[in-house]
Amino acid sequence: MDEKKLLKNFGFNFKVARMKLKLTQDDIVEMADLSNSYLSNIEGGKHNLSLINALKLSKIVNKTIEELISDT
Repeated sequence: MDEKKLLKNFGFNFKVARMKLKLTQDDIVEMADLSNSYLSNIEGGKHNLSLINALKLSKIVNKTIEELISDT
């Protein structure tokens, strides 16, 4: 899988998981200590996030990193 596809999958799957939990971007920003623009870029598949931030975000939505990068 190429890098762009990987980032888009993570962003999309994270956003879907966040919305299913009825969490706003502001909720996530507060919980993960991130900026709104950083999170918005992650959800848009435009930012290559660190492993630490990927782990933080995956824990917040109760998903594994593997689930968040998957094509499904």
